[in-house]
Amino acid sequence: MNYESSQRAADRLGVSVRSIQKWAKEDRIPGAVRHGRSWMIPTDFVPVEQPEEQAKTAGQPEEQAKTAGQPEEQARPAEQQCSSDSRAARIAMPLLNSAYPVGKCREFIDSIRDEDDRAIAWGEYYYFSGQQELAVKMMEPYKDSDDPVLRYSANLVEFFSGFTLGQIDQAMRAFRQLHEDMEAAFQAEPAPLLQAMGAFTFTAASVLLHLPMSYGVDLQQQISYLPEGLKLWACYLLAHKAYLEENYSGSLAIAELAMSMSRKLYPIASIYVHLVAAMDLMSLKRVEEAKQHIAQAWTLARSDGLIEPFGEHHGLLQGLIELFFQKDYPEEFEKIIAITYSFSAGWRKIHLMISDHEVADNLTTTEFTISMLYNRGWTAKEIAAYMNVAPRTITNTIQIIYQKLGISSKRELGQFMLT
Repeated sequence: MNYESSQRAADRLGVSVRSIQKWAKEDRIPGAVRHGRSWMIPTDFVPVEQPEEQAKTAGQPEEQAKTAGQPEEQARPAEQQCSSDSRAARIAMPLLNSAYPVGKCREFIDSIRDEDDRAIAWGEYYYFSGQQELAVKMMEPYKDSDDPVLRYSANLVEFFSGFTLGQIDQAMRAFRQLHEDMEAAFQAEPAPLLQAMGAFTFTAASVLLHLPMSYGVDLQQQISYLPEGLKLWACYLLAHKAYLEENYSGSLAIAELAMSMSRKLYPIASIYVHLVAAMDLMSLKRVEEAKQHIAQAWTLARSDGLIEPFGEHHGLLQGLIELFFQKDYPEEFEKIIAITYSFSAGWRKIHLMISDHEVADNLTTTEFTISMLYNRGWTAKEIAAYMNVAPRTITNTIQIIYQKLGISSKRELGQFMLT
């Protein structure tokens, strides 16, 4: 989507800048993006009705238009432009960006009028509920779509689905397509929303693969151009980035601020924000607070079956999955652990392919949890109390971990951990 300034849009349409900004503020211009105190307007926007401007063109002041024989309600453009051009109003990752009622995710998807947006939302749902094969199948028709927004959503979902499915070649093909699309968009027209989506994509890949940024984009500078739900998930990415930099207090502050400022509840994005907050709190040894964030994330996820995020973050949650799920939600626990093993195997392959850095791949989930805690400075006694086992069990497990990894010291352990 290409953009122009409010002034240029006003000149093109023969209306006042004030009218353009008023329509944008009232959500009457699909795709309009706030830029400081002004707005960036899609270049293909045309209002359905322009009675105010017709009166103005006839030489009457804008304020007199309402008395020129027109009913007052006709002195405005149509209240909702989206139906007139669904492609212009389309938003990438519509489910992630939606504030649907918790427990009504599937019903919400079925209510989406646009057939393509509905299909993309189902693909997202299948991914977040741990059904990656169905997610890839649903996205297949859109991977090479002429519509760049549909193509973007399909390839982003396929990229992450490829981790769990072990389809590394397909995952990298999807990422290359994302990269090419964003590069082409930047060169053609550096529109704010496209710049923001590019920063969003590259930061997601960099952060979730635990790799340094190398794309010359800054999500923090671009985040204001994203729609609300994607903006919240972008805050998760920024918090996760701070976490990887071992700035746990800063990461927690980003997560808490994002949740407090969100005007609506975006369930999927909120799940991820709660999880990164729990990761931070565990690293700060504030276990009880971390448990509360896991509980809140599960409240948002449980009734809609959105278990994928928990499997993705298993190691980083440092035992919280076992502590929270194993006893009270045994069926869901088994599914989460299955996702963990599959996702981690694919993640390690892609991470190693790009970074040439190995991460432990022969440890059980329990051994990995103990390794993470021990690497973070927890003593064997502290780990034992946390996991409700004898200290000797932890000591023996640490020796088994050393044997599996072929190391002999805590200093060497760090190179095999996520962070």
